Amino acid sequence: MADGSKQVTGTKAEFEVTSCPITTEHIAGKRRISQLFLQVNHDRRDEMIWSWAPNGYVIHERLLFEFEKQGFSGFQTKPAVVRFRDGFTSSEYREFIVTGWAGMASPESGIRIIEECPACHRKKYSPVSNPEKLIDWDQWTGDDFFVMWPRPLFSLITERVAQWLLQNKVKSFRLGSIQDISPVVARFGFSPGRLSDYIPKDLAKLYGSGLGIV
Repeated sequence: MADGSKQVTGTKAEFEVTSCPITTEHIAGKRRISQLFLQVNHDRRDEMIWSWAPNGYVIHERLLFEFEKQGFSGFQTKPAVVRFRDGFTSSEYREFIVTGWAGMASPESGIRIIEECPACHRKKYSPVSNPEKLIDWDQWTGDDFFVMWPRPLFSLITERVAQWLLQNKVKSFRLGSIQDISPVVARFGFSPGRLSDYIPKDLAKLYGSGLGIV
């Protein structure tokens, strides 16, 4: 793992995989433990760069400075490396990890557990039937950046963050609605794994112990 010393130590993501003790049909969890390295197929030095493989996104140090200046809350950062199409490698980006929390989806959303492994407790959740009722705001930590379960890869932001991003013409992001759900998820539901696959383990334990999703 890199120590933030501006050196590229490797390009292959390393994961901590937790097996299920009774089956090989699924795993209990898969957490990336290496530094985030993104190799992109363009040369745009955007303020934000998104990735699905491996999951994660980065922001430039300039944008991070502005976030901190504005007092935005609900995130942590780690060193990251980005290699562009022209071969230029930058360590001026930071992995952006959303740590704010809005709890489990509201029961009124229609999301419920429909399957659970008796050994590793991996859960499968039903599709959303009422998207307008996804969030139970009583569970929200009040942070500007936050996620909810079982949609940990869907980063949510407050209106003041959205307005600031638009006013400052920050590139490479898209504002959507919380009701935006892919057709596949809308049909088959959610199987996100463990909360600790997405956020620091101490926060996963704090938020997820009562829900059995640590």
